[in-house]
Amino acid sequence: MLHRPYFNGADGAILVFDITRSSTFSNVNNWWQTCIKYALSGIPRILIGNKIDLEEERKIILPMAEHLSEKLNAPYFETSALTGENVKTIFQKIGELVYKYKENFK
Repeated sequence: MLHRPYFNGADGAILVFDITRSSTFSNVNNWWQTCIKYALSGIPRILIGNKIDLEEERKIILPMAEHLSEKLNAPYFETSALTGENVKTIFQKIGELVYKYKENFK
């Protein structure tokens, strides 16, 4: 019930996991199932592997992330919130996807 306000009226989803923590990767499916529960299965979405600045601590290898990306039908990006690498790119991408999605309903 606490999640409802966060999902209400969502036009897109950014699903993020920490490449150094397997539990966060596993939880992406739970978050996506919650999106589906709130009738958001059709919204644009992207999958983000964060903390690429900690490459030496990586637990989630690229093929695992790419497999989940295909399963979710979501483009995959890797970012570093610490350095800012690809952060602007992902917000531009989700913006483009949401815009295209909304244009289809005009």
